Amino acid sequence: MPKTAPFDLSDTAAAESVLGAWGLRAESLEYMNHGLINRTWRMTGENGASYALQRLSPILGPEIHQDIEAVTAHIAARGLATPRLVRASGGQLYVERDGGVWRLLTWLDGEFHNRLENTGQAEQAGALLARFHMALVDFDRPFASRRRPIHEPDRRIAELDRALAGHRSHPLHAEAEGLQRRTLELLAQLPPMPGTPPRVVHGDPKINNMLFSPEGEGLAMVDLDSLGRLSLPCELGDAFRSWCNPIGEDSEETEFSVELFEAARSGYLDVATFITEEERSSLVDATLWITLELTTRFTADILNDRYFGWDPQRFASRAEHNLVRARGQLRLAESLFSVRPTLLGERATLGARA
Repeated sequence: MPKTAPFDLSDTAAAESVLGAWGLRAESLEYMNHGLINRTWRMTGENGASYALQRLSPILGPEIHQDIEAVTAHIAARGLATPRLVRASGGQLYVERDGGVWRLLTWLDGEFHNRLENTGQAEQAGALLARFHMALVDFDRPFASRRRPIHEPDRRIAELDRALAGHRSHPLHAEAEGLQRRTLELLAQLPPMPGTPPRVVHGDPKINNMLFSPEGEGLAMVDLDSLGRLSLPCELGDAFRSWCNPIGEDSEETEFSVELFEAARSGYLDVATFITEEERSSLVDATLWITLELTTRFTADILNDRYFGWDPQRFASRAEHNLVRARGQLRLAESLFSVRPTLLGERATLGARA
């Protein structure tokens, strides 16, 4: 399971206490070891109803709740399953208590996966993300949360340049420099990302942010703290980069799965009737762009000693963990480059049939 920040029993005591803001008492309160950002408990009340109680990470601003409320109301009105915020007794979307921000959401039953296990799951993941995007095609409300765009490859390249210049004595500086050199070589072989208009997207469409039925059907997108407007190729490139790496980000032994990619792309395109030909034709290269952007980011993190998900049981330092992540993303990109001509040919065939 994904790791979370360590916590002590006082966190659970605080969770029990804050439920009074919703006029609730917990019959049971189970800490859920899911996700890297927020702390989550499954709370079952005296009436038998279940909820997700979350304490937000300090990196998130409380204004995101306005966006979550508006987006989930919009997609629920279109028949999609989605967690909904439960207003506190005073009508608030969230509660501030003891220096933290807390929220309560309706609970959706289902299963989470940390990686795709077969092409059936990949197809369902693509279809679920497409339904989510389709439901928001006509969402025109401005977002309250003002954050930098999630994907900015040029900014990440500049950040790595600064990290290399500022940490010349770092013991892994030569490794980082080699990773940068190879990453830039691959980026130079790609056409520019297309200037497609921004769409309303999830923002973090990893597989463990999707809920599935026991039968494998995609049910709902969850963890909606990254909602915003973004180029669709960037959103899908990030999804495919994550979904089609069966080994995960914490290993160097990665290989891009053509089978998972084709199933996921097919599942998405079969549902997403709104997608333009320019967006459709850019999916392979967008996946490469985002994979190499992540390589650049992880390489800078080696030198800046920055990673909130550092696993001290497997890696001696954040820098060593990030070295493995950067090498893994680079190898994933090289693997995708090796099959790129085949996938572009298949894309052309799909485009001709569409």
